Amino acid sequence: MTTSKTTSRVASYCYQCVAGPDLLRVEVTDGVATEVRPNDDAAEVHPAGGKVCVKAFGLIQKTYNPNRIKTPMRRTNARKGRDEDPGFVPVSWDEALDMIAARLNTARAQGLYDESGFPRVAASFGGGGTPTAYMGTFPAFLAAWGAVDMSFGSGQGVKCYHSEHLYGELWHRAFTVSPDTPSTDLVISFGANVEASGGVCGIRRHADARARGIRRIQVEPHLSVTGACSAEWIPIRPKTDAAFLFAMVHVLVQEIGAARLDLPFLKFRTASPYLIAPNGYYMRHPATEKPLIWDTVSGGPVPFDTDGADPALSGSFDVSGVEIGPDDVRWSHDQVRCVTAFTALVDH
Repeated sequence: MTTSKTTSRVASYCYQCVAGPDLLRVEVTDGVATEVRPNDDAAEVHPAGGKVCVKAFGLIQKTYNPNRIKTPMRRTNARKGRDEDPGFVPVSWDEALDMIAARLNTARAQGLYDESGFPRVAASFGGGGTPTAYMGTFPAFLAAWGAVDMSFGSGQGVKCYHSEHLYGELWHRAFTVSPDTPSTDLVISFGANVEASGGVCGIRRHADARARGIRRIQVEPHLSVTGACSAEWIPIRPKTDAAFLFAMVHVLVQEIGAARLDLPFLKFRTASPYLIAPNGYYMRHPATEKPLIWDTVSGGPVPFDTDGADPALSGSFDVSGVEIGPDDVRWSHDQVRCVTAFTALVDH
């Protein structure tokens, strides 16, 4: 006797990496997922046209892999090393939660911060940019706990893209820095392998941009798939990225000249107008310690974020203030000659 099977297609999404979510449909037969398909119904509303990247098609194997980890694992060998077997053994959820709770209670009894001023508890989620919205109630627990060090192994500086996210936060106030592909005409990329890591949306964006005439120049030692899909590949020597960039800066400020640069961007979106004190650090306001600029409106030095100020991009000025160096070394200055950071760069 043949038993009829019940098959349905369930709309879902893939978020195995930060390139998602990619919309998809999962074919389910008698409660078992059997196939992943694109979601064509989303073709008009999804940036990737309802398509998914190749990783999503492996979700079936990943879900039903007979070697997958099904229970919490406890490490029995504390020694670390390439030749050391960690000795992981399966434990029950009750045992695992009891162990973690005991350690958390011990840490809390000692205080949320250690002797160095860092949180005693660190949380790592194994991947850069894991959205907290996909962690259920766990973020609420972390918030209720108090101070938690989340900088270890979660893409914030020691794992993902060699500190890309750490410096992205410092320089751009953004976790991920990406070019404005839909509207720009030229992209110069230093090793960012977006054709492999950008997901379907990233590839679609660049394909559409190429159709309208964008040029992307890929600068990297090896020919990646992104370099192969670019208008030009410049094969520099390994570890010469900084030298290449300095050469570009030299051409911009010494050969092309300031008249052809994006002066409003330099003035209002970078530290180019900041005044440099005699020891090479920013001249700062004595009270707020904010970096100073020379305001062409008032004709004097003001903190960089002063409303209505129009900073001088180049020049030298006599300024009073405080200069702060490493380890909080301070110098107080009274009417000393300072130059803008842009002038210091040009004269370097």
